[in-house]
Amino acid sequence: MELWAGLRSGAMNTLKVWTILKAMLAVLLLSVTAPSFAVMQAMDDQALSQETGQAAFFTSYNGPSGSGTGATPSDFGFFTLGLNGTVQLNTNIQHLQLGCGGVNGPGCDIDISNASLSGNPGVGSCPAGASPASCDAVLTNPFIQLAIKNPTSLSTRQLVGFNLGAQNAVGLLQTGSQPTGSLSSSPNGISTISGYMQVQSAVGSSNLTGTVSTLPGFMNGCNASVNGGGGAACQTIDASATAAAGTQYQIKGNLNGPLGVVAGFVLVNGGFWIPGFTGVNFNVSTPTIVNGNRITQLTVNPDPITLPNIYLGNNQGNDSCNCNLSPGPNQPTTGNNYPNSALSYPASGGSVGTQGGPVSSYVNSCSPGFTCFLAGQPGGTFTTYMYGLISGVTAKVAFNQPLGYMHVLPINSPLSLSLQSQSVLWPGSPAADVAQPGWWLGMSNPIILGNLVPSSSINLCTSAASSSTCAYPQIATAVNAYLAANPPTSSSLSTLWAILTNGTLGVQISTNAQPLNMSGSPIALTLNGLQLNSQFTTSNCYGSLKFC
Repeated sequence: MELWAGLRSGAMNTLKVWTILKAMLAVLLLSVTAPSFAVMQAMDDQALSQETGQAAFFTSYNGPSGSGTGATPSDFGFFTLGLNGTVQLNTNIQHLQLGCGGVNGPGCDIDISNASLSGNPGVGSCPAGASPASCDAVLTNPFIQLAIKNPTSLSTRQLVGFNLGAQNAVGLLQTGSQPTGSLSSSPNGISTISGYMQVQSAVGSSNLTGTVSTLPGFMNGCNASVNGGGGAACQTIDASATAAAGTQYQIKGNLNGPLGVVAGFVLVNGGFWIPGFTGVNFNVSTPTIVNGNRITQLTVNPDPITLPNIYLGNNQGNDSCNCNLSPGPNQPTTGNNYPNSALSYPASGGSVGTQGGPVSSYVNSCSPGFTCFLAGQPGGTFTTYMYGLISGVTAKVAFNQPLGYMHVLPINSPLSLSLQSQSVLWPGSPAADVAQPGWWLGMSNPIILGNLVPSSSINLCTSAASSSTCAYPQIATAVNAYLAANPPTSSSLSTLWAILTNGTLGVQISTNAQPLNMSGSPIALTLNGLQLNSQFTTSNCYGSLKFC
């Protein structure tokens, strides 16, 4: 009973621990039980020297690396009993829960529903294209390991943990329940995991890679009443602005005319389309590691993504704009839409274009007073067409991926499932894989997930259910900054008056000489719970069995 004192504060009582140990020992013993009995014969030294062979079992002892008092995770003695051989296993577990309650409180250390462990088609002895149900996972040299505190002291030594593992495991772990041929719309399978594992896209690289596409979307200007000046219904723009689709963002600027006339304007109705991007690659250069107690999601932080340039159409001149005459997500690539264009459309080198569409601008200020009075300003409206080029668009995207969307985990790694009453660094584990109190699943080698490709295009400004930030206020901020530094100008007083009295103004938000470059202000997005094309499960059941 004294040896089990260190485990009584864990997630299992003595009876359950003995049950698991006896089951493991039974497997080891049955695997070497002979079908018939034979009388053993004595052999002299000469006869023994001519025999070769290997023991069915192996044992080892690793002494403490430090004081042996358990002051650090490696200060334990480790006793190992293992089987020299392989065990083939194909199993389905409807609900695996370990460490529920116990030292870590309410909840479970490991909680996985509809788990299956089988061979991995195309890996090892499992042929490519085979059904997982026809192949077995292979455990090489399975073992039981005990961690002993104060191993050399008969009076104070104490069992602080045990480990069920294999020197290597090759197979396919699948979790969750998905409709046939489609992805689950909600996370299921892995609810929580306590343990250590690294995920990456390919063997030989510590990176995760992927490809994303985005949907086109309409960025509203303010649609407040003219008398309101676009103030009350406009959201204030700042670097941390977050909002859902449909929120209106204030875009404003000044129109400079002759005789020092400056008319301030704000967009009060309409907006322009932000185009969608297709097949943009991303890379995660730092290792992505799950390491801790009761992890529920995987956080992936790719390097900044470079997006194509955005063309909002072109114009013959600031005062006679016939650009973006009808709103829409896609602009025709042929025809006479933009005569005498200074910017080719669509441009080569990975650029995309979109329609701006007309917007209404409200003149909210004007000086000097006498000149503005003749034009009846401030207070009037005029039609504005936004056009130009937005270049250097980058995005910093963070993926918060619930583990319930991770259904297919190929395994080719030393494997460890342990229970400990205090932190333990088990022999052979990476230095960062310090098993925490409670149940712990450790895999030394990375899990290869392949290329991460969301199953659908991403909305850059959508509900908080899938995105906690919106790209549009960040784009609006960049547009406002450009207009403040590069106001549109009219050199003709009569043209200026025509514009200010229900006329038309082409507002160029970028030129080749003065580009609107957003490279210094990456679009920040946090995406939650993306369905991944690589996470389709394959049944591990025969015939019509639903769960086996």
